[in-house]
Amino acid sequence: MATLSTLIRLVLPAVVAASLTACTATSFLSLTPARPDGPWVNGHPTSLTQHPDSVQVRVGFIRYEPTALVFETEISNYSDRPIQVAPATFYYLMLPPDTVAEKQLAKGIFESRVPALDPEVQLQQLAAKLDKQAAKATNVSWFEILTTATHIAEDVASIKKKETAEQVAERDSRHQSDDAYFEEQREQHAQQADQLYSQQQSLKATVLRKTTLEPGQRAVGQVHFPRRDYAQRLRLVVFFDERPVQFDFTQATPSRK
Repeated sequence: MATLSTLIRLVLPAVVAASLTACTATSFLSLTPARPDGPWVNGHPTSLTQHPDSVQVRVGFIRYEPTALVFETEISNYSDRPIQVAPATFYYLMLPPDTVAEKQLAKGIFESRVPALDPEVQLQQLAAKLDKQAAKATNVSWFEILTTATHIAEDVASIKKKETAEQVAERDSRHQSDDAYFEEQREQHAQQADQLYSQQQSLKATVLRKTTLEPGQRAVGQVHFPRRDYAQRLRLVVFFDERPVQFDFTQATPSRK
């Protein structure tokens, strides 16, 4: 029977290699419009569609996040009636590769919908995390209460004891160390709350949210989708008034032909 150390020596190189392969596969991905017929916006190519209903839609890929794809969508209403935009209804399709053999291999994996992340849910989740960290930054935990009570009990008990100077110093040092630990924990939670607050404000300022566009108005904002790094071709479907507008994108690495 193989020993634990032997198993580690056998498995660890494979795990490291897999991790490096995963990093290589995802770190250098690019996502570009199949038809970059729109204007360049902040260094990004875009696709532009003029819908017969006098609604113009522009889409461009902005960036990769650890678990998300971020697109920027601009919808301009040049019609004579209001339209509704609901980013939570957006999705993309993972299209199969071009060759017949690859299509058969990919059957059941591709041509499935990947819905956009609902911006309202994203904001609610951030708000809940922010409230939790803010509470931990200001509240006293049960563990801190118990520790403080223990400190008080030790101090009271020490009155009846004849402690040496070393014992007194050790007890004071331990109590101060405990107090510093809890203060450090509160500071860490306060820093996390600050970071979450910044994320919340940034998301509010940049994300596309459900809105009604009156004639002559436009809406522009970012839409987040779950990442699917293995998909070579994506079809992004944007809606206004439940009317679909499609945009194709190609995902590749520098080594991919």
